[in-house]
Amino acid sequence: MSNNHPKGLLFLSLIISILCSCSSEARWEKEGVEVKMSIKNVSAGFVECDFSTNKDAYYLIAICEPWEDYNPVYNSKQFMQLALDSAYAQYLFWRNGLLRSKEFNVAPFSSHSLQYGDVNHFFTGLIPDTDYWVFAFPVDPVEMKPAGPLNLTNIRTLGDSKMDVHFEYRIKGKWDYIYPVDSTGKIYEHFPYITTTRDSTTLAEDSIFTPGEVLLYYVLWSMERFLKPEKADVKYGVYAVKNDGLQSSEAFQEGHTYYTAISGYDGSFRQTTVYRFVWTGDSCQYYFRDTDSANITNLIPSAEMPAKIYP
Repeated sequence: MSNNHPKGLLFLSLIISILCSCSSEARWEKEGVEVKMSIKNVSAGFVECDFSTNKDAYYLIAICEPWEDYNPVYNSKQFMQLALDSAYAQYLFWRNGLLRSKEFNVAPFSSHSLQYGDVNHFFTGLIPDTDYWVFAFPVDPVEMKPAGPLNLTNIRTLGDSKMDVHFEYRIKGKWDYIYPVDSTGKIYEHFPYITTTRDSTTLAEDSIFTPGEVLLYYVLWSMERFLKPEKADVKYGVYAVKNDGLQSSEAFQEGHTYYTAISGYDGSFRQTTVYRFVWTGDSCQYYFRDTDSANITNLIPSAEMPAKIYP
């Protein structure tokens, strides 16, 4: 491998984790610090990692596709500084937007972009069957430089998702609830998905597709167009919204037919689902469609299927 840095080197493909809970006042060391990393789960569209340090310290965690003809271990000092500079540039862009909006209570770089303590993290929106570098290193947030060795691991995402996750859905009053659950019925907190609920009267009535298919197409297009978490309204874990015209764009109306579309993503669209119901206050009529295909013409309605009610 060549030891020269790539031409026009930019971290455009770098996914940097953000953790906003740590404090800029936290005690931290900058001598003899090492970051430990454990890869817990690799799927088609995400990788789950555990991170920790041998001393109290701030550190950066990130993932990117390998650079051609570049050895990040041999060039570790340069590689870490480039990653840190990229993270700081992203932070400045975020901070500038808030300041322009006259928001002056802005988190410092250390608490916005760096990690502190033990962290379990999911890097999402990855490409199936693709090589990635997952890496971490300690950071001196005052001098803005790496403060310890680079820990880097090569991973390759799966060619196809092995995730056994599906969506449970229910409505109670004007509340919408979505639960991504695994094969045991346990809520899965880290499966990314997009969802929307629309009144059938707002969907195209002269389309060759049904309103549910039109809505599904909209959701799939949104997922495909805006996979990056910072651009998409991506949900994780339990989702709940009150359709009263305050939390939501419109309020549920008595006797109106609604469609809720849900599509998960793990390297490809997973458990794509459309629910059709007539809102009658506390009771609804549910119809269920399910497919792993993004081709909406292949959707086949199944028998009526009531939603599972969670306590």
